[in-house]
Amino acid sequence: MSYSLAVADGDLVQKGSQLGIVFGKDKLTQDIYLLIMERYGGDRFHVNMGSTLQDYVGSIASESTRAEVHAEIFRVLQNYQAVQLRRFRENPELLSASELLVSVDAIQTAMNYDTINAAIKLRNGSDQATTINVVQST
Repeated sequence: MSYSLAVADGDLVQKGSQLGIVFGKDKLTQDIYLLIMERYGGDRFHVNMGSTLQDYVGSIASESTRAEVHAEIFRVLQNYQAVQLRRFRENPELLSASELLVSVDAIQTAMNYDTINAAIKLRNGSDQATTINVVQST
C-alpha cells in the first residue's frame, strides 16, 4: 500500500502536530484530482503528466469543445492507469487494490465561458465507486 500527504485547497492538511495522510480510495481520488488540475508539462520531473483543461477555459462552449474536454480528462485517466500498471508490474506489494484505477464509469462535463465542471465516476480494485468533481475556472 502506498500513501500521499493529504492536500486540501492547494495546501497540506495538518492533523494536530502532524500532516494528514491519504491512502486507498482517498489517495486514488486525490491523485487524479491533482493530475487533472496540474497544467500539462508543469512538473519538470514528470513532463507528460497534467492536463490542458486550463486552455479550454474562456473558449467557445460548443459541443465539440465539450467533447475535447471529455477526451482530455480521459487521456489523463489513461495516463495515470498506465503509470499504475507499470508500478504494479514492478512491485505489486506496494499498491493496494483500493488505490488502483480499474474502470472509468462516466465522465460528465459542463462548460460555461469561464468555467469547466466535470464529474468523473470511477471504480477501484476493491470495486468501490467514487466520484471526483473538478471545477476549472479563470
